[in-house]
Amino acid sequence: MRSIRFAPSNSIVFVEDASGGEPPERDSDALVHASPSCVSVGCYPEIDGETEIALGPVEEAPDGLDLVFEGAVATPTRTLAVNTVMAEELLGAAVPEKTTRLRIWVDYQTWPKRVVIGWR
Repeated sequence: MRSIRFAPSNSIVFVEDASGGEPPERDSDALVHASPSCVSVGCYPEIDGETEIALGPVEEAPDGLDLVFEGAVATPTRTLAVNTVMAEELLGAAVPEKTTRLRIWVDYQTWPKRVVIGWR
């Protein structure tokens, strides 16, 4: 898994195809929201510090974190990206299919300092 420590604007990142996706509607205070082409994940408050964000095959995900999302996202270019709200790519990975199954784990359910995104 590749990882980065970053304090994302608005304390949120998007997991989507490298060409972009349609951000999900926020209909609750949940940590994760999803549309068919984009998953938004809340992070540690930007003003308080950085979040460690990791991306890689689901088999490489560490134990001991809480699973907060299991679903799929469209990846027509077969490149999965973790982007900021300003469309700055933080992490990326080549994926084998045009629809990518995702699992997302965090260390805390409210303001996670660690977000792990596993794909398959």
